[in-house]
Amino acid sequence: MMLKGTKVIGLIVALTISNVWAQCPAPEKMVKASSKSKETWGVNSQSKAGALITGQSYEMSFIAQPDYDYRITTGTANADKGEVSFEVYEMISEKDDKGQYKKVKKVLISSADAESKTVEFTTDKGRKLMISVTFEGSDEDNKKPECVAVLIEDKKTTKIGY
Repeated sequence: MMLKGTKVIGLIVALTISNVWAQCPAPEKMVKASSKSKETWGVNSQSKAGALITGQSYEMSFIAQPDYDYRITTGTANADKGEVSFEVYEMISEKDDKGQYKKVKKVLISSADAESKTVEFTTDKGRKLMISVTFEGSDEDNKKPECVAVLIEDKKTTKIGY
């Protein structure tokens, strides 16, 4: 089977990206989310970890199910190597002035708004959310990749009342 040039390049890029993301430890080993209560959170299989260089961003999609509480925590394998900023958003359809619908990015929360690298939320309906993480390294050698993690934890929402 012979592959054409653009397919070969796409395959090489895909294999390289998956290889880079496969070399980092699991997100739950890199990021220790601290809870002030004794609630039990489970690690969601949509969590990701991978290597980024300073200034590089990674976007991932995440499906939030109804009636679940979610906790998202970001971090690096070596906290002294730099900071991770994040943004959680969804793409929504909005009508423009001409009556045409277009997809618009609606930011739900970002690390600039959050007081910590951990955010918690609940959703009453299924949603496809996007998480964008950016690594800003403190190392002089900005070309050296650092392992970055997005840890997604979940638990069933506690029902109160009828």
